[in-house]
Amino acid sequence: MKLLYPEFLWALTALSIPIIIHLFNFRKFTKVYFSNIELLKEVKLETKSKSRLKHLLILLIRLLLVTLLVIAFAQPYIPVEDEIQLGDASVGVYIDNSYSMDTKGENGYLLDLAKEQAIRIAESYKATDRFQVVTNDLEARHQRLISKDEFISLVEEIEPSYVARELNEIYLRQSDAMQERDGNKSLYWLSDFQKNAAQLSDIKNDSSLKIYLLPYHQQGKGNVYIDSIWFKTPIRKTASEENIFARVVNKTDSPIEFKIELSINNAIQGFGNFSIAENSTTNCMVPFTVAKNGMQHCKLYLTEYPDPDMLFDDEYFFSYNIENKVSVLQLLEKENANDALGYLANLFSKNNLYRFTSKSLSKLDFSTLNQYDFIITKGLTNISTGLSAELINYTKKGGSLLVFPSSSIDLDAYKNLLQTMVGANILGLDTGSTKVSYLNLENPIYKDVFDKVPDNVDLPKVNQHYAISFANSSGTEYLMKLQNGNSFLSSSQVAKGTFYFCSTPLTSEASSFPKHALFVASLLRIGEFSQPSSTLSYFIGKDNTIAFQEIPSDLEKLTIKSTTKEIEFIPEVRKVKNETNLLLYDQINTSGHYNITYGSNPIGGFSFNYDRAESDFSFYTTKELSELLAKSPIGNQANIIEGADDTSSINVNELVQGKQYWWQCILLVIVLLGLEIVITRLWK
Repeated sequence: MKLLYPEFLWALTALSIPIIIHLFNFRKFTKVYFSNIELLKEVKLETKSKSRLKHLLILLIRLLLVTLLVIAFAQPYIPVEDEIQLGDASVGVYIDNSYSMDTKGENGYLLDLAKEQAIRIAESYKATDRFQVVTNDLEARHQRLISKDEFISLVEEIEPSYVARELNEIYLRQSDAMQERDGNKSLYWLSDFQKNAAQLSDIKNDSSLKIYLLPYHQQGKGNVYIDSIWFKTPIRKTASEENIFARVVNKTDSPIEFKIELSINNAIQGFGNFSIAENSTTNCMVPFTVAKNGMQHCKLYLTEYPDPDMLFDDEYFFSYNIENKVSVLQLLEKENANDALGYLANLFSKNNLYRFTSKSLSKLDFSTLNQYDFIITKGLTNISTGLSAELINYTKKGGSLLVFPSSSIDLDAYKNLLQTMVGANILGLDTGSTKVSYLNLENPIYKDVFDKVPDNVDLPKVNQHYAISFANSSGTEYLMKLQNGNSFLSSSQVAKGTFYFCSTPLTSEASSFPKHALFVASLLRIGEFSQPSSTLSYFIGKDNTIAFQEIPSDLEKLTIKSTTKEIEFIPEVRKVKNETNLLLYDQINTSGHYNITYGSNPIGGFSFNYDRAESDFSFYTTKELSELLAKSPIGNQANIIEGADDTSSINVNELVQGKQYWWQCILLVIVLLGLEIVITRLWK
């Protein structure tokens, strides 16, 4: 046993007071004369003996009373582990206010129980101690140490949050606030310890911090939710059937039958009935058709559940824009040149999806390049330095560029383009006969295009080609390769755009490619992928920057509005390297659809969803949490405290300061006072 304030033992000198009173009895006696003192002497001896015993008992009681009172003020305790430091304590309390905590447990809603426990923790400390409350929102007002009253007030204001944080991020925020403090420093984590968020391996340990984990156990049966959505093709069309795919996850112990419905612009456009096994995932396809161009605000959602308690993240919002046409520009060398064979003109002009334009270099205005989604250079003998710089800039900003060289080129000009674009080198023209021997069916350009490719498929024959050597770091992928291992058609990601290079001139003399079926499939698919594809959806709390193509000059008229009219604000507009970004700064905290408006006219849109990390209802048990702590850097200073989600409170004083005995001393003092009163008044 130890004393928290041993300096109070000096007060034991007060034991001399009852001793002095006992030794110096200042009572005055009066003499009474009797004629016969035989009997009186016998009474006097008996009374003196009893009186002496009474006084000794009272002295002993008073000595014990003073001793226990002094010990009570010295606060005796048995420490749990470490020595208790003197001074004001610093207390950091993390309250997990994610949506998984906003569920009902055995004794009420877990978040409400955590808030009540946090207040009880604060009330167990002294008024001079300092406190910090931390939630998943990481608000600025939660970054400093505050008084007990301020702490309780902030705890009462906590609401469920869309944000999910990992524990190592919470620990870093709490330890930063405690760095400049001395004395006892304790951290309390009140959470359901969801497996997706309870990451402890990357924590940088601070041995001065004592950590207490207070788990809140979920009573739910699991969850069925939409994890992600996607299209298999990059371009969206009107008046033709399309398919949207959704990955559905079943985190329950029972198979589930459910229905998915798709609404587009608040009208149901498709649905499907599906089933999923227990604790598994399945991909669901929903067919639909869109009649009009423009912004499409869509929502996939699960319906007809067998158990309504499992509805959590059962809807997924996404948006996309259907453009009128894909703009294709063909660049030729001579002013009066035409596409004599008509390969490109015939291919794109007769397809309603494309808007085809052919221009010679003498009539080209470089400033108009950004108006096109797809640029094809055909048969250019020379690429000037200015044109090369403009094509590189166009590609980096998100354009698609396909180069068909001439059979007679300026090697230095092409070397400059290829070296600057992808770090490649072009060699001389090889006139040996060969053929395409490899078709990359795993590349998105060809994936899912062919139902079946026979082993002896007829691939294009080649009479002329340029040998290209690509650097290993160029990120170039071969779409087609020749028998000699050289590239026939390659694809390289350049910043936000894509650079395609065909090593063969687009003439019938050079190869059979212009008349081959692969020519149609290749060019149309490259054209589809060239259309700017916007992000289907964003996650609240993670994505706060929206890339947007066209921003009006009058920014005061630019606003972001939810389609339900509940949220409206003016975003910050920032241009970085020819890219325009809208900065949202966590102003969106509700899932749904949002429009970018200029004045009163929508000029774009996007959708936000809640982070799917909260959807996975997998939580650590106490045993699993103990094993996780044993492997983490904080394992030696962390303790798990069970019973946080019970109706009774946890004795925090015993957790921090050990088993205290001052109140037992006070209780004994009261008992001794009562005993002294009894002896004094009843012992005659």
